[in-house]
Amino acid sequence: MSGAPGLRFAEAAGRILDGAVSGGAGDAEAYVHHGAELTVKAFGGEVESLTSAESRGIGLRVFADSRMGFAYTSDLSEEGLRRLVDTALAACRVNEPDEHAGLPDAVPNGDLDLVAADFDALSVEERVAMALELERLATTAVPEVRRASGAVYADERGRNELYTTRGVAAAFEATVAYGYVETIAERGEEMQAGMSFTYGRSASALDLAACGREAAERAAGLLGADRLPSRTVPVIFEPWAAASLVGTLASSISAEAVQKGRSLLAGRIGEAVAASCVTLVDDGRLREGLASRPWDAEGVPTQRTEVIGDGVLRSYLHNSYTARRDGTARSTGNAARGSYRSTPELGPTNLVLLPGTAGPEELMARMGDGILVTDVHGLHTVNPVTGEFSLGIGGFAVEGGVRGAPIREMTVAGTLLDLLGAVEAVGSDLRFTFGPGFVGAPSVLVRSLPVSGA
Repeated sequence: MSGAPGLRFAEAAGRILDGAVSGGAGDAEAYVHHGAELTVKAFGGEVESLTSAESRGIGLRVFADSRMGFAYTSDLSEEGLRRLVDTALAACRVNEPDEHAGLPDAVPNGDLDLVAADFDALSVEERVAMALELERLATTAVPEVRRASGAVYADERGRNELYTTRGVAAAFEATVAYGYVETIAERGEEMQAGMSFTYGRSASALDLAACGREAAERAAGLLGADRLPSRTVPVIFEPWAAASLVGTLASSISAEAVQKGRSLLAGRIGEAVAASCVTLVDDGRLREGLASRPWDAEGVPTQRTEVIGDGVLRSYLHNSYTARRDGTARSTGNAARGSYRSTPELGPTNLVLLPGTAGPEELMARMGDGILVTDVHGLHTVNPVTGEFSLGIGGFAVEGGVRGAPIREMTVAGTLLDLLGAVEAVGSDLRFTFGPGFVGAPSVLVRSLPVSGA
């Protein structure tokens, strides 16, 4: 399904690129997106909401005299395309010149198989039924869980096309499906929540039974939670909790943030910023990554970029603009767009803390006494410049390497760099979740952190 541009959009793109050049542009780029998505939420055994949406349109960037103009439209009529060109050229004339603005030198190269052959195998009714089934499975898995705050099934097929006045004509298509559920466990007046998530390239890849059971067991396992006295102890962050922390680094590894002085990692390339067991990569071509793509939002081929290798900061993430501004860097294929309605920005693809070899039980045995964190809250409060954080946590006490009683209403505080430097080991249990891009991490054992409680 990938590779061949669509004729209708190709014809429209050709017209607006010719119009842009005739109007005075030195370079121009047409970015096309066509997507269809379905989202179903089940609640109380019924469909609470269903959204089926389709969008398509073209974003046009024009460049002249070191200035950039942008406009977009979903109107593919002759008049709509003419207005698109006129608006982009008008914006270009009034924008301030920027010597770093322009099309990338790299061009799309290679392909990825991102489409499930059976994506369209199920009817809308059958996919709606999956949300209801996920809720049923989650609320019948364990006795303590009889209701959920919501179960969601969602999928999307998207197609991106790119055309430039430099002869680029490329396209790729991708499909995604996922489901998640948040359950509520009850005992007397106490309530605890648990969540789980399943994903793939089509509905057939989702494991609803495992997702529902995990969400129920996570909620039920927290019943009876209590606050512990404040202490400084070793801490293990389970994969999703660790992935949430990894996601907070996304802004700090952005070259844009670095160049604006808004990153705690600015000016530290080549320095040790984490323990030697920490290797963090951004991999836009990861087979199982839902943020994978053959080329980024301006046509630069994606790649595997080692951001932190063996604890040493190796690279920031770049698009073509930040690479030119840097002067010595090359784009890492991290230009990103929310849709055809926006210009390329900068963002991670599949951001992964690489796993080690130790299983979670082996990590707990190594820790001895400490805290196992299963959930973190308040990630928006992490300071991207200083790395300071104070996060609410939930999880379990660990005694003698064995998971014990659940804990609640506790906080862990510190700085991201101190935390990265105190990592003693990473587990083998890599899992992914949505974040900035698609974020993956295994369990992470931290030597010691101050944990506040009762």
